[in-house]
Amino acid sequence: MTRTPLKNDGYLKPEIHYRRLRMQRRDFISGAIATLCVSRSAFAVAESVIKPELQRVATSPWLANGVAVTGGGTLFLNFPRFKGHLTSPSLARVTPTGLVPFPDNHWNKWQPGDEGTDSLVNVNACHHFGDKLVWAVDQGAPQGEKPARGAAKLVAFDIDSGKTMKVIRFDEAALPEGGAPNDLRIHGNSAYVTDSGLGGILIHDLDTGVTIRRLSGKPLLRKPENIAQKGYHGRILADEMGKRPAVHSDVIEVSPDGQWFYYATPTGPLYRIRTAFLKDTRLSDEALDRQIEKVADIPSIGGSAMDAAGNIYISNVEKRSVDQLQHDGTLKTLIKDDRLITPDALVISEGWIYVPAPQIEYLADNNQGKDDTHAPWSVYRFPFTPKIRAL
Repeated sequence: MTRTPLKNDGYLKPEIHYRRLRMQRRDFISGAIATLCVSRSAFAVAESVIKPELQRVATSPWLANGVAVTGGGTLFLNFPRFKGHLTSPSLARVTPTGLVPFPDNHWNKWQPGDEGTDSLVNVNACHHFGDKLVWAVDQGAPQGEKPARGAAKLVAFDIDSGKTMKVIRFDEAALPEGGAPNDLRIHGNSAYVTDSGLGGILIHDLDTGVTIRRLSGKPLLRKPENIAQKGYHGRILADEMGKRPAVHSDVIEVSPDGQWFYYATPTGPLYRIRTAFLKDTRLSDEALDRQIEKVADIPSIGGSAMDAAGNIYISNVEKRSVDQLQHDGTLKTLIKDDRLITPDALVISEGWIYVPAPQIEYLADNNQGKDDTHAPWSVYRFPFTPKIRAL
């Protein structure tokens, strides 16, 4: 298979990726040429920028880690069910009078003990992709519990009526035991999902209904053992027994032309692979693994976004900022504010970047066994005009 030269693809370039010291373990891509050579010090952030004003656009009595924004400016929030956070709805619309469960039917009526096959149980992300739908990514069981068969799913609702428009469930081949759908991007007829439980990528064909699983459990899809997930000022996250979180492939982006799939664990690094390779079922996971390209080392992050030019933005948990990834692998701060406590999934819409602040670093499992999160949870936005074209 002939590979497109990297220098003309229009997006951020990876560094040369030496993934194996012992060449005999597998073939190495000897021709991987790149323009980035990034070290762990490369996420030194350029601070000399004029900061835009941070505006709070929604508050919630429940922990909200995701926001979807329609073209008309309507906001939807999702509420994951972490330990100690079980009483919320799963999805809600933001209205002038407050939050309204959306849809207000069986999908939002889950109770502890329910199987959750026909209700939203643990929604980790919600999205609007420019059509008439809002998507919910449901892990199917509260944190730490095993989902019933068919409970892990993607559900799409009409943004006006709340009518169920599509339900995508995953069999054991697509999502083995221990897997957890984390986030979603849609490009064309393909829905891309990261599995943060085991590490892996799911690709669902929206026309045929077929789901394939790629790079299942491969090391570059799993959290690096030598990098700790951190909170503000670099505090290492751990529970009361010293156990650290191990979230695998999480953050996800697809380039505007649909050619590149980007992903990262919450600790980084950021990688990419061509979508054509992921969809080519003739390629084994071992062959795919050799096509993964490292883009940059990054700090601990909560989420990401990509603009129409292919620039990548991350929510920097360690600095409570939103940063743009630069061509040399450094980060440029767009905004930094103490209110951005564990900034999470970013959304770019109509000249704004939206960012929820779910305080996840203060959940008990991340905070020596003590849950120091508190209401209200907030979603913010700040004005945004992209000025730099990705290389």
